[in-house]
Amino acid sequence: MGVGVGLAEVILNLRHLEVFREVMLAESVSKAARNLGRTQPAVSATIANLERDIGYELFERKNGRLHPVPEAYYLLAETEEIIGRMGALERSMKEASGVDASQLRIACMPIIAEFFLPRLIARFSETHPKASFFLVSPSSILVYERIASQQFDVGLAERGQGSDLVNEEPIEGDCLCALPAGDPLAAKPFITPNDLKGRACATFLPDHYITRRLREIFADAGEPLEVRFELQNAAAQYPLVSEGVAFGVLSPLNAWIYRETQQKPDAIRFVPMKPAIPYRFAILTPAHRTLSRLAQTFVGDLRSELIEVLGRVASDA
Repeated sequence: MGVGVGLAEVILNLRHLEVFREVMLAESVSKAARNLGRTQPAVSATIANLERDIGYELFERKNGRLHPVPEAYYLLAETEEIIGRMGALERSMKEASGVDASQLRIACMPIIAEFFLPRLIARFSETHPKASFFLVSPSSILVYERIASQQFDVGLAERGQGSDLVNEEPIEGDCLCALPAGDPLAAKPFITPNDLKGRACATFLPDHYITRRLREIFADAGEPLEVRFELQNAAAQYPLVSEGVAFGVLSPLNAWIYRETQQKPDAIRFVPMKPAIPYRFAILTPAHRTLSRLAQTFVGDLRSELIEVLGRVASDA
């Protein structure tokens, strides 16, 4: 029986794995027994029970010593991962049980974690001086994971496949074509793929939703999308657009951040696209943990601020 099949067919005892790991690391049953505070016969019996459970020997017995077989090294690597994950889970659960109701734990996609959210937090702190904040800014996929762990109060992420562990409040706004202010197209009420024929495009990486949707609408219009710059984020696209090197298609949040943070906010003109490219994101909360009143109030403020920003961007376009 192969090692993969054996591990799939049995339920391993975590305590047996801990003893097995100690024997492997100590390279001696007697030393492992001392390290574990157990007798040598007890450790030997645990190893024998583990071997019985998986259906084959993990050690060869030669001259009173145990010599690991090749499968033992595979099991050691898997055991290290299992025990490490169990330790992390234990620490996380202890941390979660001790979270103060006055602390807000927030996971937010990078696009607005560096400016939009800190500004909102600053204003919120003025009216809630006893509140404290723990903010991380992973990718949207990882934001979902943080909220699913039930250890974070609020998340903000581009919409994913969803999870039974996460409550989603969807929010949507249309993307905008970014053009240099002096471009003749900037005066148009909207931009189509035909208007952009032959122009260089700066966009996100190939698997990003906006890039994929751009390719689709250009293909539907029978026009090639001339991608010259594939970039990690919108901030890298701003200079290319403002200098007239390329056009871009950015989310309404990107457009708002540009206007709020750049020294020359009028260097780029944001114009609606047709067909529209909706930008879908969501406020996330844990599905199996009741939010504190503080967190509920923060979610309400976050919702209001996002709706206001999207409305402002739409009216300015």
